[in-house]
Order: sequence, then C-alpha cells, then structure tokens
Amino acid sequence: MVQTQIQMPELGLLPTTFTKVKPAVTETIREITITPTDHIDTWSPDSWRTKRAAQAVEYADKDALEETCAYLRQLPPLVNPSEIEQARAQLYHVALGRAFVIQGGDCAESFHDIKYDIIKKKVELLRQQSEVLEEALGMTVIPLGRIAGQYAKPRSNPFETLPSGEKIHAFRGHNVNSEDPNRRQPDPNRLLLGYFYAAASQNTIRHVSTHSAPSAGKTPGKSFLYTSHEALHLPYESALTRDHYNLSATTIWLGERTRQLDGAHVEYARGLRNPIGVKVGPTATADEVVAILNALSPDRSQCGKVTLITRMGCGRVRSVLPPIIRAVQLSGHVPIWMCDPCHGNTFATSTGVKTRRAEDLLQELKETYIAHRSLGSRLGGIHLEQTGEDVTECMDGERTTCEEDLGQCYQSLCDPRLSREQALWLVKQFGEFVKNYQHEA
Repeated sequence: MVQTQIQMPELGLLPTTFTKVKPAVTETIREITITPTDHIDTWSPDSWRTKRAAQAVEYADKDALEETCAYLRQLPPLVNPSEIEQARAQLYHVALGRAFVIQGGDCAESFHDIKYDIIKKKVELLRQQSEVLEEALGMTVIPLGRIAGQYAKPRSNPFETLPSGEKIHAFRGHNVNSEDPNRRQPDPNRLLLGYFYAAASQNTIRHVSTHSAPSAGKTPGKSFLYTSHEALHLPYESALTRDHYNLSATTIWLGERTRQLDGAHVEYARGLRNPIGVKVGPTATADEVVAILNALSPDRSQCGKVTLITRMGCGRVRSVLPPIIRAVQLSGHVPIWMCDPCHGNTFATSTGVKTRRAEDLLQELKETYIAHRSLGSRLGGIHLEQTGEDVTECMDGERTTCEEDLGQCYQSLCDPRLSREQALWLVKQFGEFVKNYQHEA
C-alpha cells in the first residue's frame, strides 16, 4: 500500500513570534481537578455583552427576548456539572492519545424530528461507529452527539430575497425562526421550545443508552452519550449558564464565523468549565489558533480543555494544517485535534442543491491523519454531519451516484448529512486505513 507523504513543515513557515516552549504534558502530569476556574477576572455569564457578537439575531421585540431569557434562567439544567467534569476527565485522555472521539449528528436539528425512533437511530449510529473505531484503533472511543440543542445556525447573509423580490430573514434554525418563508421573523418564544425539545431529547438519549441491547461482547450502559452543539445564540447559552458551567450541553463549540479573539463568543467561552471546541478552516493562521488556545485555556496543563476541529477540505490539508500543528506543539498547549471532513467538501450541484462526496470526506480524514503522524501529533477524533435515517443528501457512488438521485430523500434543513449507511462506511474505511498505516509504519 502506497502512503501519501507529507513533508515536515520548515520552521520558516511558522510565525516569527513562536519560540520553542517545553511542552506542558508528560505522562506524569497532574490529573484534572474540579477546582474553580482561577484565571477568570471580570468574566461572568453575561460579560460577552460588552463585545461584538457575530451572527447576532435581531429581534423586533428586545423586551420579549429578555423576558424569555429571564424565564430560561429559572428552568432546571439540561445536564449537570458532574457530567461535564466527567467528560473533561475522559477528554484529558483523548488529548494524550489514550482514547478517541466520534462526534456526529444533524447540521441543524429539526423540532419536527424530536421523536423517539429518530433519536434512537442517531444514538445507535454513534454507538455502532464507536464500536467499529474501538476495534480498529485499539482504544476507547467516546461517542459525542451533535444533538439536544443544535437548533441555531449561522448564515453568511442575515436576509434572503425571494423570486418575487421580497426581502425576508434567512432561516437561522428552529430556535430562531421557521424554514417557512411566511414565518421568518425571529421569535424569542422559540428559545423556550428549543429548551423543552432539548430536554425531551436528553431524556430519550438516557433511556436509549440505558435500555438498548449492546452488541456482542459489549457491556450494557456503555453507550452513554454526551451532548454538544454550537454555542451560537449567546442570550440562550448564557441564560442556561450557572457559575462556570453551561448546563445546556456537555460540550459546546465555536464556529468558523464566531471565533474572533475580540468577539463575544470567545469572551463567553473563556470562562466555562465545559470542554470547548473551535472550528478551524483553511483561512486560519498559526498565530490565530495559538491565540485562541491562550484565551480559552491559559493553563497549559489542562489537556483536552479545547478541541481544535479542523475543516480544511481535501487537497488543502497538506499545505495548511502542518504549520498550525507545529505552532501548537511549540506553544506548549495540548488540545484535542479533531477532523471535520464535511464542511470543507460541500459543493452545489448544477441545480443549486448542496451535497458532498463520501470519498472526499474519507480523503480529508486520511490526509489529516497523515499530517498529524508526520509531525508526531495525534488525531483524536472525527466530527461528522450525519443522521440515522436513510437520506440521500450526500453522493456515495452506490445509491446516490448522480445529482438526480439526491432528490429521492433530501430532508436536511441546512447542509447535507451522511445517511446511516454512508456514516458507517466512512468510519469503517477510516479504521481500516489507520490499521494498515500503523502496520506498514
């Protein structure tokens, strides 16, 4: 088997401000403790309001928004702090290469899909993927759902123009407005719906995790699922924050459009005990990435506090990712490195339908894995947009071989998702690739 080679980046590619720093991590590093976050000075769950919030939703009735958020503050948490601390302890081992993460779920969850059978299929898909990867990688694999809260979406333009010429709000996810062009006005009451749908999803996840029949040789209850979503809607997120814990999910992430160092989202996330993900696209620089790590995890001994989710696009990984990896290594930070092969490989068909090729996703996973291995780094996880349903939103060369096939069952509210079969194929192929690579190394 011929392996793609990625050259070690020349140090000249690194920012001149970087010098070699002794890494903070050794095998004897102190374990994570549940001590309060001590680097926070003026932070509070609402200190983000002093910064500019990218992707902010404009509500016609701001008083109604504040009333809704005040009510949300009185509602019970969706997760508890001990669950968050448990996740931190497990992700610590991922950062050190002792475990792996499979994160997956809808691009944008639909309120209409908060049904037992649909949620069960999503949970079982992640369980199956984790079992496939455990066997291939020879280590514990932690399932993490994009579920129970992924109801808000960023948009490149807050408005869109209908064929009639009418200008309306863009669809921003069910937490904000409806996909129906006649119901696009942002409505704060939808935040309450989002909370209760998330609570229903959490209850279903716990039920499925407890009662699902395990695969052969697996222990019942092992399929416990942590939850995650993009922390996009800051009024909602901060309303569900108690002390230093965002209690709407186990982990959250900042998107490519909201990770500005001087922005409201980084200000909000820097004070949280929750594990924090950050999307890193092909325009990111080594300077930016290390600066974000400094802001979100100034204590370099907190391994795995931050997950860097790279989304470069196949063909770009080799030129963009290695200098960033090397800069992070020299900074002394030890984040989790995860690959999102979906967003950098999205394209529109001739009729304007967004789709992805499963082969392109696999190629980016391979290129990313090789980039990390070439630099003595570790790929610690995969981040996928997927569903347990048999949708036809991505091309795979079998059921969906051409553009026309996408129309058979295209249901996504936003970006295309892998079907159950495609998602399992992808992790199986990646697992086989890793086994072969390690065998020949």
